[in-house]
Amino acid sequence: MRCYINRVITAEEVSSDIKLLIPDAGVRRRMSRVIKSAVTTAVECMGAVEEIDSLDAIITATGWGCLADSERFLRNIIVDKEQLLNPTPFIQSTFNTVGGQIALLRHNHCYNVTYVNRSHSFEDALLDAMMRIADGESEKILVGAFDEQTPSQHRIMERMGLFRKCNDGEGAVFAHITATQTPESKAQVEKIDFLQHPLSEEECFARYASSDSSKLLYNNYSEYGLFPTSSAYCFAKAVKLIQDGVKEVVVYKEYLGDTPVVLIIRCIG
Repeated sequence: MRCYINRVITAEEVSSDIKLLIPDAGVRRRMSRVIKSAVTTAVECMGAVEEIDSLDAIITATGWGCLADSERFLRNIIVDKEQLLNPTPFIQSTFNTVGGQIALLRHNHCYNVTYVNRSHSFEDALLDAMMRIADGESEKILVGAFDEQTPSQHRIMERMGLFRKCNDGEGAVFAHITATQTPESKAQVEKIDFLQHPLSEEECFARYASSDSSKLLYNNYSEYGLFPTSSAYCFAKAVKLIQDGVKEVVVYKEYLGDTPVVLIIRCIG
């Protein structure tokens, strides 16, 4: 069970003007910060907003969802005593808002689902894409992950002592995945493995690396800050290493004691 990665991009790599990525000014104006960041990353990944028409599936992942809008809606309930509430924060507070907004840009009614499973959200979304390709249900899929930080979220996690070894973080990553190899294909996803027990670096390399030249990214999520879908950035880094000439990258992630996950990315051919 494998699939091909045509392009992967992070929110920090978006270079196009947002007016080109999201032409409708009214839609842009209603988007919150995280929705705007995630949607522009998704459109940049596809190359143009018109390319969304070609998608057979849009699969997104998030651990926290649209936190700022959720907090804003709950705060308005208290302040306004449940009277004259603005519906926009409520509408944009749901976890599947990003996936829905991407589809609405071109009125694409394809398979559209969002995974919310803490630190496994991105891996679940990627596994779903691979299974749909293996079953012949989809040919072209957009897979992405997003999370945002807020001051209140930061304070809560800081009190829990989670920032003693790494910083808070947020971000968005999207990948265009296909069932068959194309001229644009950069790498292939070979395997996703959910482990029962943690592995050391040596154990992980010995079990999953196919050669001594393979590269191991072991718990590198902390490089990008602490948030549930930060492993999507490790996925993006693995693809870039493949483009730089590495034949195989093994990604190991054990986020805050959750079940470890191993992802294997290989070069094409």
